Amino acid sequence: MEEKDKIADLPSYSKIRRDVQGANAIGKIVKFLSFFGIKNNGLNEVFSKIPDLKRDVEHLSTLPDRFNSYFAKLGWISYESMNSPLMEKAVELADNGDIEKAESILSEHFTSTEINWLQHRFRVLPAFSIRFELIEKAYKDTLEKRFHSCVLLLLTIIDGTVNDINKSKGFFSENTELKAWDSIASHSTGLTVIKDIFNAPRKKTNTEEIFLPYRNGILHGRDLKFDNQYVVGKCWSTLFAINDWARALKEEKENPPVPLKEPTSIGESWREIKKVIVEYKERKIQSDKRWEELENWEPRENISIEQTNFTKYRPEKTAFEIAESWKKQNYGKIAQLIHRFSDKEVNIGSEAGKIRRILENKKLNSFKIKSIRDEAPAISEITMDIEYELNGENKSKEIVIRLICKAENGEIGMNGKENMSWEFIDNFFYRLEF
Repeated sequence: MEEKDKIADLPSYSKIRRDVQGANAIGKIVKFLSFFGIKNNGLNEVFSKIPDLKRDVEHLSTLPDRFNSYFAKLGWISYESMNSPLMEKAVELADNGDIEKAESILSEHFTSTEINWLQHRFRVLPAFSIRFELIEKAYKDTLEKRFHSCVLLLLTIIDGTVNDINKSKGFFSENTELKAWDSIASHSTGLTVIKDIFNAPRKKTNTEEIFLPYRNGILHGRDLKFDNQYVVGKCWSTLFAINDWARALKEEKENPPVPLKEPTSIGESWREIKKVIVEYKERKIQSDKRWEELENWEPRENISIEQTNFTKYRPEKTAFEIAESWKKQNYGKIAQLIHRFSDKEVNIGSEAGKIRRILENKKLNSFKIKSIRDEAPAISEITMDIEYELNGENKSKEIVIRLICKAENGEIGMNGKENMSWEFIDNFFYRLEF
């Protein structure tokens, strides 16, 4: 298999650049004809945008290489399904000398609900689907900040999936090859690089905090302080990259590579270029708006906790509804408000029955919201003091309800915007006394 020096040289990127060059040539012909009075205002307007498109394509096609040059040695690599605006932001910060902030936004992204939309990707290939329950548990542990447990889970999932795909060697085996045709993830600057870093020997017990998932140090008990969002984030990022590599292998097996054909007509070339223009511009507008919103977002301060004055679309209103539903023994309502860690359909009646079995011997008498903390644009924590009866005995306890924001389209939302809904992680149920 021929190895390309740069990701930008991979066939998929080369084709885009050739298409733009072809459109540029067509644009020159249109301009030439215009000189002789043969005009088409629509075409002139469209092809006047080609220079900007060439710059955009050059920027996008070189972005994975630039990202890897900065971040591969730190445990982050580019891959097909990686969030392009996230890569752009990280590279922009690195270009300006702020690697520390770039790593911070990467680790925050990969330990937040922002990775939820990728979960369905692990249901497709057998090596991942048979481990989906473990992947769900690792995701839940991540959101609940149980980093010590999800690191161990993710490292075993990473090694096991590669072993199943290779049929012989795991991710951390010395001679494991992670190559596929036309694949960003498996480029020589990608998975192979971080595999070697993660697999570094760790021969001494280390009590200093580490920021790379050193497999040998963590699993053999030599690196003791590994439970932070940098290590977790790099494990998740690597697992997504492995999934993209596995998909590329499957595509290569089912559809062997063939030489890229040139467009058969000016019309065909133009249709492809027009598609690139429209898709990129739309994505760019959306991502720019998203980053602006994220950068301008700030957690609330001095939040009123008057229970009669909760604002619509805010997490505290949902927390109040959860407690009220518990008090009224409305288990169906509670079931509807639980955050699900996958997109599979659930039977609300069945889920309500599960909640009933957990709470039926715990009668909530009173509750009071004690504090509200906006942890991130999509995550808030509500602390409550509750009084309840456990098998007839009065109990009091402080509980924390962790809530996740969702937009109307089902994607992750942002605290403070209208038409948001909130769901909660049901872990506090299991912390009540039995």
